[in-house]
Amino acid sequence: MQCYRVAPDKEASRWMITMGNQDLEELFIYKDEAIAEAIMLAKANSPSKIEICDEAHEVVDKRKY
Repeated sequence: MQCYRVAPDKEASRWMITMGNQDLEELFIYKDEAIAEAIMLAKANSPSKIEICDEAHEVVDKRKY
């Protein structure tokens, strides 16, 4: 099962999606944009899960697709 994680970058200025230990190349200005893209990726690669983190990199939501 693929696991996608939505979290802020090191400067907490943009949001990124990681898969395992790999950063995907696209960065997002808004958290909602990154979540929407992660949902599309998870649905396209089902079964998958998404972990959504806050600015402190704590997981605040988990979803399965």
